[in-house]
Amino acid sequence: MNLQYLHDISGNTTGVFIPIKAWNKLKEKYHDIEDSTDLHQWQKEIVDERLEMIAKGNEKFQDFETVIDEIEKDL
Repeated sequence: MNLQYLHDISGNTTGVFIPIKAWNKLKEKYHDIEDSTDLHQWQKEIVDERLEMIAKGNEKFQDFETVIDEIEKDL
């Protein structure tokens, strides 16, 4: 996947541009990806739980590149 990163004036990454071919493949795999831009209540609860785990030091992280590589394998 050929992603393009968007940065603000300070150099902070503020977004990612996904080529339309990759986006269409993601939509085929995850049919409800465009249903809503708002989080559902169950999603908010998961985020709250993860934030609590992070605060307690019980959450493991993967770097962004590793996650993208895993997603690309499935496309």
